[in-house]
Amino acid sequence: MSHHLPAFTPHEALEASQDLVTRRRGVPMFVSLRSAPSSGDPHREAGHPPRTPARPADLELADTFSAFRDRLRAGSEEETVIRALQSLAYAGLGPDRVPPGTSAPDGQAPDAHRQLSSDPGISADSTEADLRAGHFLRVVNYHNTPAGWKDELVAELRGYKEDFETVDLADLERFARTGVWHKPRPGLLPVFYEGYRDNFDVAAAACEEAGVIGWFFVCTAFVDTPVEAQYDYALAHRIKLVPENPRGERLAMNWAEIGDLHRRGHVVTPHTASHAPARQVLAPEDIEREVIEPKRLMDRATGGSALCTAWLEGSAWTGESAADQALVEAGYRFVFSNTMVQRLPG
Repeated sequence: MSHHLPAFTPHEALEASQDLVTRRRGVPMFVSLRSAPSSGDPHREAGHPPRTPARPADLELADTFSAFRDRLRAGSEEETVIRALQSLAYAGLGPDRVPPGTSAPDGQAPDAHRQLSSDPGISADSTEADLRAGHFLRVVNYHNTPAGWKDELVAELRGYKEDFETVDLADLERFARTGVWHKPRPGLLPVFYEGYRDNFDVAAAACEEAGVIGWFFVCTAFVDTPVEAQYDYALAHRIKLVPENPRGERLAMNWAEIGDLHRRGHVVTPHTASHAPARQVLAPEDIEREVIEPKRLMDRATGGSALCTAWLEGSAWTGESAADQALVEAGYRFVFSNTMVQRLPG
């Protein structure tokens, strides 16, 4: 185990992380940062070697990932990578974490550049290479944030604020463009999925109390569902509810709240319309509903341009499907998936 991580075994860290999932708490995750393939070959790997030295902490993190991967092998390569990243992230970002040091390697030039991988595949070797190069993001994934959890959430976010830098869209764009993280401490993104009303009422206020930027991925059709139908809509579209989300009350944000989040400096962006997985978005009318219209609605509400999206089930972008091409044509710049964030072509 790296001296930058607490002494968890891989299985202990994975079990602790899975307990957070069960309790609907924030789940830490490491994800690769990559460029989406853009040369006509969806499997082209960026072959340019780093021009700046890797951080020792990143090298140790990659070595620890490799050890975790070997201990947590699952039925598929993707599941193995997810399990290893999830357990590694719990060790590095969980409540017993060792506070990280500065992120900039000694002697790094201000204009340093390290090209990102453009491999859309999910493999242990490619993920380890991203960690070794420092091409990864720290993310904490949240869903429901009921009022009874606010004090705990504020304390958790304050802890992250003490140890990590807030990441905004400009930071993400610069990191993806240069391949080098530019702030003194590592960056972290608290991400809130689905567009629950309690994300607006509780999570946004908690972020502001803690001094961090929240990233809100909203299912736009959930927002547009009449209040009396939102409970059943959520159940029918894999939008999980907790006892504090009662039938008959408004469970989703409304458009005025979405606009307010944007004006308050948070990142608010679509998570499709109906929480659809990419594999089901095939016909032109499906693409219009799940890809194009959500961005149009979001941009109208915020007066800005929504640049990020994510699919249910966390599919990566390969450029091979009509839905993938529509994401680029609609003006999205980043796709968040289970194991990576990809900067799209253009």
